[in-house]
Amino acid sequence: MKCKKMPIVLTIPLLCGVLFTVCSASAVGKRVYDEGKLFSGLEETSLEEEIARFQDDTGMDFVVLTNTLPHGNVSAEAIADDFYDEHGFGLDEEHSGALYYIDMSDRYHHLSTTGRMIDIMTDERIQSAIDACRPALSAGNYGSAALTMLDELRLYHNAGIPEGQYRYDVLTGRRITARNKALTSGELALSLAGGLVVAVVFVAVVTRRYKLKGSTYQYAYRQNCDMDLLEKEDQFLRTTTTQVRKADSSGSSGGGSGGSGVHTGSSGTSHGGGGGRF
Repeated sequence: MKCKKMPIVLTIPLLCGVLFTVCSASAVGKRVYDEGKLFSGLEETSLEEEIARFQDDTGMDFVVLTNTLPHGNVSAEAIADDFYDEHGFGLDEEHSGALYYIDMSDRYHHLSTTGRMIDIMTDERIQSAIDACRPALSAGNYGSAALTMLDELRLYHNAGIPEGQYRYDVLTGRRITARNKALTSGELALSLAGGLVVAVVFVAVVTRRYKLKGSTYQYAYRQNCDMDLLEKEDQFLRTTTTQVRKADSSGSSGGGSGGSGVHTGSSGTSHGGGGGRF
């Protein structure tokens, strides 16, 4: 049996298409962009593996970006926010996740948060995570610093959104969301137990009140409690509306342990974040 030879003009485009598909598939999961060449090959591989586990466990994204080149007047915050947005990171409709940026030019590191991660990582938690990474950065252990940041995010994700958390505009200081109200498991159990006790007491009181004393007679309330509604009439009289401006509470401005400061990036997406020098 003779095999037909494929014309070279068809072979080349087909081969290019296969190579493009392979390259694209290999780049889909890339989350470590070591532009500053701070990580060893082993460290980069380890980071990618840990990020994949983080994605599976939390449903959120995590990206690491490094750089050694000067960037003029462009802030680390803007670089981190724009890089996250332009590459379309995030695993849900809100693009929830975080980007950890290590800038060797200014010796500055920054955490940018997006989507649900904004509510989890309050200003206080971000500062705590930044502080936890600083010793490794100062010692030149950049891969260890990135893993530490990932561990911090996992820790706070497992802890959940803190009680009283809210978002505020970093430019105006105005609160833009209500405080988060969350019941702990103990509080929930106590509430259910209290409700059950009240219900039992109420039934006992009503049953005792309607039971005839000194007699064996029992009123057949189940058979005699039917009611037929023959006519219903509602008369609307008037409505009075009073508007009173509510004074801003002391917690309406930015900052505080429960606040998550947000700003708008160049793409129009809201981000939280914070950083510091090392």
